[in-house]
Amino acid sequence: MPESERDGRARGTARPRVVVIGVGNGLRGDDGAGLEVVRSLTARARAEAIEVREQEGEALGLLEQWEGAAGAVLVDAIHSGAPAGTIHRVDASAGPIPALLASSSSTHAVGVGEAVELARALGRLPRTTILYGIEGVRFDAGGDISPEVRAAIPALAAAVLAQARELSR
Repeated sequence: MPESERDGRARGTARPRVVVIGVGNGLRGDDGAGLEVVRSLTARARAEAIEVREQEGEALGLLEQWEGAAGAVLVDAIHSGAPAGTIHRVDASAGPIPALLASSSSTHAVGVGEAVELARALGRLPRTTILYGIEGVRFDAGGDISPEVRAAIPALAAAVLAQARELSR
């Protein structure tokens, strides 16, 4: 495969392929925040040739979701002890995810942090990978997204879209 395709650039263009992936479980309260963020920006992102995807299953599915992309922006709910609605940003391509943010709210065996580190070890992490975590407080089955997290979603969506635009330049 030519280098231009391997690094996520479409043949004949100078724009790198960027994918935004919302991670979570829409049936577990704040754990659905990443999904809500990407759903809110899907039309705008696609109009700018930024791919938008959802990952509701095991986080290991991220390795397939970002395959061939030069840049990935991930959005997930986390539980680090900060106030609900706090937005965290980590450049996962610069080094390991800080331990405090590495474990997401995932109800699965492997969370986003572990999937990112596995991809790094396997050489399958996009060249630039940015993780946005939104601090959640409600992760119970059947619960709604908390008011604090719901209030932070528009600002988070704007930050994610701006980051994706930057990566696609």
